[in-house]
Amino acid sequence: MSYWSRCFASVAAALGLLACELEVTSPSDDAPGGASGDGGTGALGPGGDGGSAGSTVGGGGAGAGVTTGIAPDGAVEGEHPGEDGDNVVTASPGTDDVLRVDAEPDEHIGFVLSFDTSSSDVELELTRWDGGSPVVLGYTDAGAGLRTLAAFDSSEPRTFWIRVRTTRDAFEGTLAITRTPFSDGPACDEDCDRLLQLPLRNDPAFDGYDWTSSTIFRYQFGRRDLVMFLRHAARTMALAGRSPILPEDLSQWDGQTPGIDVGAPRHASHQDGKDVDISLYGTDGLALWRSYCDVEYKSDGRECIPGTAADFDGRANAELFGAFLQSQRVTMSFLDGELIPLVQLGAEDAVDADALDATLLPLYSDGQHLQHWPNHDNHIHVRVSEAEYGASALAPEPFAAP
Repeated sequence: MSYWSRCFASVAAALGLLACELEVTSPSDDAPGGASGDGGTGALGPGGDGGSAGSTVGGGGAGAGVTTGIAPDGAVEGEHPGEDGDNVVTASPGTDDVLRVDAEPDEHIGFVLSFDTSSSDVELELTRWDGGSPVVLGYTDAGAGLRTLAAFDSSEPRTFWIRVRTTRDAFEGTLAITRTPFSDGPACDEDCDRLLQLPLRNDPAFDGYDWTSSTIFRYQFGRRDLVMFLRHAARTMALAGRSPILPEDLSQWDGQTPGIDVGAPRHASHQDGKDVDISLYGTDGLALWRSYCDVEYKSDGRECIPGTAADFDGRANAELFGAFLQSQRVTMSFLDGELIPLVQLGAEDAVDADALDATLLPLYSDGQHLQHWPNHDNHIHVRVSEAEYGASALAPEPFAAP
């Protein structure tokens, strides 16, 4: 089955189906006057060659107590062990290179494929053993001379495969495999500024986040603490029975603003892994990339027309934002001013329902942690502090446009 035939649009974001990555070079909605390029209406692709990538045995929390995470030898035809560090990989049409990696529950596994920029028809695919069969988690064919994916499974030791495929007669590249100690949680204890790629979700119903056809994986590198907070917030929402959120840009793999690599920056910020753009919840229960108001275009970007906010779930979005605020590392966040009062009211409702810590409530209305910025009618932009741990992260920091 071809890459493109696997990559048609669907509106079933909550179903957690396999997502694919498409190159998007237009500026992000974060950039003043930027075109919609990060999310649109949030369409997910179907399962790929490995089948549907929906809920899987042992995925994060599913199948707990069943030790089935390590696949038998030869579970994938042609597999061979991937070594830590650089691996020379070769592929040709019909002959993929498949490297197997067995990971411990406390290991983040990063895969970076580098190659001559003249080679464009190259796909990197990540597959996970679900206890009975290999399941494709995601794949990418975007980036000049670069492909990046990441894996993490805290439930038990787990087998992953990374596959290199091409339509070129002969391809050779270098696949770097990096194991980094990692654990989930609402707080970071050490090595918090290390840049890590957001791992592909194993089970969106448990992990609480997913991808769309507009997601660019090489733009999903964040500080360790932000990756932890993002995963914590997503899981918090999943535990509350809510649909998966759809994170888009953090930073490039090198810590620069997404889009710098193609000469079209998508934001004014998003450097060093301290920023993330996240979809918002509607009253239909889905967290899709979509506008929650009628908009007008001004000199500095797109804004909601007063009085037109609709179908926006203030409480759900307040709880999502609160899961980030719990870290005490959020310095500022950006949302259209027409939606902010709805989040503030939602926060009050969440406190009344014991779904939000009342001590966080002042942060929703201090004008710092949640503030207006154009082009944020369809997502929230969250920024965390770069200050050393031990300092007061909630103290105001110099403003920097998103």
